[in-house]
Amino acid sequence: MIKYYHFARIAFGDHLSGRLRIFTRYLIFLLLDWVMIAMWDLIYKSGYGPEQISVVDMGWYMAFSQMMFFLSPRLFIVIDSDVRSGNVGYFLNRPIPYLWMRLSEGIGALFGNLLIYYIVSVPFLYWMIGEFPSTGWFGIIAVMGGLVLASVLHLLFQILAGLSTFWTNDAIFIYHSYQKFCLLFGGIYVPLALYPGFLSGEVLKFFPFASMVGNPVSLIFAPSLVGFFEVLALQIFWLGFVGFGLSAFYRLCLRKVEVHGG
Repeated sequence: MIKYYHFARIAFGDHLSGRLRIFTRYLIFLLLDWVMIAMWDLIYKSGYGPEQISVVDMGWYMAFSQMMFFLSPRLFIVIDSDVRSGNVGYFLNRPIPYLWMRLSEGIGALFGNLLIYYIVSVPFLYWMIGEFPSTGWFGIIAVMGGLVLASVLHLLFQILAGLSTFWTNDAIFIYHSYQKFCLLFGGIYVPLALYPGFLSGEVLKFFPFASMVGNPVSLIFAPSLVGFFEVLALQIFWLGFVGFGLSAFYRLCLRKVEVHGG
């Protein structure tokens, strides 16, 4: 485990050294938040906002739901580049498993983003929205805690998208397809509680996409220890399930490399 810690530590430092990249990405995050907050503010002023959710709470929900995709580094691009360039063959011959090496690096960069986004975002979001959520700091901290494992789960899906290059030669297409499922079933633009009957939030909350966005971010409305541990339990289940599937898929990739003499 020590070797993976060192991979994560080095990635943490490397990620924080890219100040221009971090600034640009964070600026895009703030602009997207501003658009979503303004859109819902207009909806509420037009009289069409949901009565059970205040405009302030909705603004915080929108901001945190966008944040999940910005917390994780774009790991699928790194893996896609390794496969296309043939560098993956070099890594496969090393004693350290390529899969866990890249995941460790992703987690290291993730914690670099957590440090920045969690510290800097709250003042900016308060300035844009005008108030703290009705649940106060308890709701904010509950959401932040839930987004940590959500981001790790997002990293696993990114690795799956990256490894798909062995068959599709286009990890970006696979990743964007995965993003569309998150948009549809994750509760990114609309809370799961507002989904229509045929797509009930009570059903969608068991999907992995909801475990990354809708479930943890919905804690902003009514945080509780029971609710937090329910979100955590679903995240742990999907981390184990997707992690097991990822390991099996990785073994298929290794066999493909061996068959083609990579």
